[in-house]
Amino acid sequence: MTRRFCWVLGFALMLVCVVLLGPLASVSVAQSDDELLELTNKIRPGGYLSILKIALIAVVFLLWVKLADWVNLDAMRFGKKSGLQPEIWNPIIVLCFLVAFLAVITVPFFWATYPVYVIATLLPPFLYIMTRRKRLRENASFARTVSKAKGGSGDVDVEEEVLPQDEGAEVEFSAAGADKNQKQSNLIRARQSGAFAQLKNLFHTAQFKRADQLLLDYTSNAVGVRILVDGTWHALEPMDRESGDAMLVSMKCLAGVNPMERRQKLAGMFAVKSEHGKAKLEFTSQGVPSGERALVKFVGNVQEAMPLDKLGMFPEMLEKVTTSMNSAGITVISAPPGQGFTSSWQGALLSSDRLTRDCIGLIQPSEEETRIENIVPKEYSPAAGESQSEVLRGVLLTQPDMIAVPHVEDSKTMDMLVDQANNQQRAILFRTPASSAAEALLRVYSQSTDRDGFLQAISAVTCQRLMRRLCPTCRVETRVQPQLIQQLGGNPKTQGTIFNQYQLPPPAQRVDEQGNPIEFPPCETCGGIGYIGRIAVYELIDVTDPLRNVIRTNPQPAAIEAAAVKLGKKSIAAQAYQLVLLGVTSLAEVQRVLKASK
Repeated sequence: MTRRFCWVLGFALMLVCVVLLGPLASVSVAQSDDELLELTNKIRPGGYLSILKIALIAVVFLLWVKLADWVNLDAMRFGKKSGLQPEIWNPIIVLCFLVAFLAVITVPFFWATYPVYVIATLLPPFLYIMTRRKRLRENASFARTVSKAKGGSGDVDVEEEVLPQDEGAEVEFSAAGADKNQKQSNLIRARQSGAFAQLKNLFHTAQFKRADQLLLDYTSNAVGVRILVDGTWHALEPMDRESGDAMLVSMKCLAGVNPMERRQKLAGMFAVKSEHGKAKLEFTSQGVPSGERALVKFVGNVQEAMPLDKLGMFPEMLEKVTTSMNSAGITVISAPPGQGFTSSWQGALLSSDRLTRDCIGLIQPSEEETRIENIVPKEYSPAAGESQSEVLRGVLLTQPDMIAVPHVEDSKTMDMLVDQANNQQRAILFRTPASSAAEALLRVYSQSTDRDGFLQAISAVTCQRLMRRLCPTCRVETRVQPQLIQQLGGNPKTQGTIFNQYQLPPPAQRVDEQGNPIEFPPCETCGGIGYIGRIAVYELIDVTDPLRNVIRTNPQPAAIEAAAVKLGKKSIAAQAYQLVLLGVTSLAEVQRVLKASK
């Protein structure tokens, strides 16, 4: 009622201003007594006042009142989230209207001032709306706040009740369920947990730190919490058993499994959304001797496949590998499990010449990693009784230039491919899991019954490790001794520093002069971890005749590695040290990865 009264009062004041100020303004522009008399006569009814012009002014005025009222309410409700403060926008909107209104009712040239009146009255609210829309797109927290407020009364003077489950970080969950009602029921059950706010905070932190997995280990007294980021586990703050149990109940409800089951293996899925993005989650739990273990895997968008140079292969090595893949012979791509095996296989396919050559991928129906543009998939299904060698025989009738085989299933297929490389001058690309290039070479070598033919066909073998990239925002440049630069393969005369991971200062330096703790907010780029993303470090065995002789006489990984080094092979360590000198990774990270590989 108060708002309506203000509207009516404002409209009445506008009419009074039009009636009083309009004639006075016209009188003020009179230049003689005759003109004054003529203008005075126009004040009579039916003379000076124009109902059309008053109506036009009134329409804009009423629209302005509506817009100004909405802007005021919106800014008061969401100003803290959007940054659009009412103390700034209200004076702008009112001042622009008053100046334009006085101009349109006092200046005698109505049709010249009316467009200015319209623009000056409506432009500020329009700018507010456009700015608000931009903030909605850029600020996920503001967008969720507005979304939750839809359907409310809009009365900013009434403080809304905040439930315990609505506290904590702004995180939204989507529960599992066969239909909409079941999903809603599971979500409500999860929200009824006393630790739902803590669960939201945990997933908000995990997403902020770009976690791939979240692991909770339950013991009799506490719950250990760890997240896997870029292949490395990081411990989070442990929690008490009571809170951990309540969180586990919420997660089981979200995943649509029995929250009371603590021994059997359970599996389900749900989804999470926060300002750091959204992801599907694979949830599993299993009773263990110490209590229970729950694992949550973040299933985000599949990363786009990248060629070898984008993955980290140096140009000199890349030239040798691409030459091998684009020529007659066999090239082998290898990596240990969990070290970017799939990415390097796809990177090799992308780096090969697929545009001017006919390329075939010999795969099973479920195999997706070889389905690259310009590589024609040829499928075989062991479940349907099809053998790899039989399908390969039909593929060879198409006369392909390159054949990519992610998995060689038998020696018969291997011997056929070896024959194609040696006698038909075709390029063959294999992949195999291995901890080193020498091991990968021997693994593929052992699959062939035609050993001499294989040694004649094999051209190059690669293997890799993944190392974390230093965060470019918070990495720290450190001066080191010239001897260390020289040991890393650099030139001490031109370089005296390397980069390290950011570390918090010692505890004594984390307080001010009064002894109060100093806050050190985590890096917004890496979430305070110090690293963001990973890069592949490669080794390459370029198979030449001297090395073939070593393989024939002493087929052992150590012997092949030693011979390859004598022939000029660079180790993974040497390649990794180059990344240290370039500031891509840290010496500590290289040492960690190399130590783990041993």
